[in-house]
Amino acid sequence: MKIKTNRYSVLGNYFLSLVIIGLVFIPFYSKGELELTINQFHHPFFDSFFSLVTHLGDGVILVIPLVVFIFHKSCHLVLLTLASAFHLGLVHVGKKWLFQGMPRPAEFFKDIPFHEVPGVTLHHWGSFPSGHTATAFMLASLFYLVLPKKHKLHYLVMGIAFIVGLSRVYLMQHFLMDIWAGALLGIFSSLVSYILVLKFFSKKTYQKSIIENLKLKPSF
Repeated sequence: MKIKTNRYSVLGNYFLSLVIIGLVFIPFYSKGELELTINQFHHPFFDSFFSLVTHLGDGVILVIPLVVFIFHKSCHLVLLTLASAFHLGLVHVGKKWLFQGMPRPAEFFKDIPFHEVPGVTLHHWGSFPSGHTATAFMLASLFYLVLPKKHKLHYLVMGIAFIVGLSRVYLMQHFLMDIWAGALLGIFSSLVSYILVLKFFSKKTYQKSIIENLKLKPSF
C-alpha cells in the first residue's frame, strides 16, 4: 500500500485543527448551555433523520466494510482491523476507566425539561467520549485515506461522520465535548493504523485479497 502523502497530511492537519479548536473552546464552554440551545431547534423531520443517521456510528456497522475488505486488498483489511481495535479500546478506556460514571445529558438535565426524540432510549451514564462519533470518524478517515481520488467521496465521508457526531448531541445522548473527543480518537486511530500498515504490511502479498492469496497457495 503506497502512502498518499497529500491525503495523509490533510487528515493530520484536520486532526490538529480539531485539537486546537477544542482547546480554544474549552475555557469558554459552559456544559449544557449549547446542548440545550440545539435541543430547542427540534422538528419531526430532524427527529427522524438523526434517529436513523446516528446508527452509522454503531459498532456493528464495522461488519460491512470488514466483509467488503475480505474481497479487497489484505492491507486494507488489516488497516480496518487495527483502526477498529485501537478506537474501540481507547473509547472503552475512556468510558470505563478514566471518565467512568460521567453523566450524559439525560442525567445532567434530569431536573430540566428538554425535548426527547420519540422512540430513542436515553442513556444516563458513560458520556465521555462518544463511541458512535469515534466509530464514524475512524471509518471516514480510513476511507479518506484509501479510496481512489477519482471516486470523489473523500469529503463526503468526513461530512457524514460530522453529521453522526451532531446526531448524538441532537438526540441528547452526548455533550459537544464528548463528540469532539470521539472525533479525535477516531481520526487518531486511523492515522496510527495507517502508519503501522505501511511499515509492516506493504509486501506484494498484502496488495491482494485474502481470497486471492488462498487461491495462490499450492495444494498438496
